[in-house]
Amino acid sequence: LKKKGKEPYFSLYKILGFYPDNIHIYEQAFLHKSSSRKGDDGKWQNNERLEFLGDAILDAIVADIIYKKFQYKREGFLTNTRSKIVQRETMNRVAVQLGLDKMVAYSTKTNSHNNHMYGNALEALIGAIYLDQGYQVCYDFIQNVMIKKYIDLDTIARKEVNFKYKDCQKEMDM
Repeated sequence: LKKKGKEPYFSLYKILGFYPDNIHIYEQAFLHKSSSRKGDDGKWQNNERLEFLGDAILDAIVADIIYKKFQYKREGFLTNTRSKIVQRETMNRVAVQLGLDKMVAYSTKTNSHNNHMYGNALEALIGAIYLDQGYQVCYDFIQNVMIKKYIDLDTIARKEVNFKYKDCQKEMDM
């Protein structure tokens, strides 16, 4: 998003389906902590705070969407389905499919393989949409862009994921 003029707006429009009001918040959403820069206020800026906000909003909106879609399913099913949608692997895949991998600014010293930089940027983007456009636009983006285009809810709901095994694997890998 470093280009000046209309280019960043058009790049975002192709992803979001709307033009941002505050381009700076979106630029920050794509700023990985390895490329933090000092803002006008002297504070370091990156996408971590936006990622925090976007993660919470994503959880709430996905919970609402699957609650309404799977009306007769139990809480355990809903929790597992939400977990499979918001997990790092899914967010990374959707981020790349959206083209965010071409927009994230990061230090080349950062190992872009085997981490979740793009999924984190997607969460930061959700935080930026929320701050810039509000909850409803954010809801529409998650439902109509992320889920309808890139996540098949019925397939993901059937996918078996053993989270305890995955947690065990993570501990063993450390």
